[in-house]
Amino acid sequence: MSVEKAKQGLEQANSDVTAELKQALAARQEAERRRKLTDTQLQETSVRLAETEAKSNELSEKVNKLQVQMQLWYWF
Repeated sequence: MSVEKAKQGLEQANSDVTAELKQALAARQEAERRRKLTDTQLQETSVRLAETEAKSNELSEKVNKLQVQMQLWYWF
């Protein structure tokens, strides 16, 4: 009977380890999915930041040109 109990104990331990492994693999897959999603969001945000910086530079140049034009008007 002790051999049967040992076998059952080992089978239960094997089942427990298998369940833990499945949970760990599922957690790993979820972490990878979230990492990819975050990476995509970062790339999109980086593109928007670059576009915003370019527009800001463009507007700054326009403001500077207008300021120069205004100063020229005051001289005349």
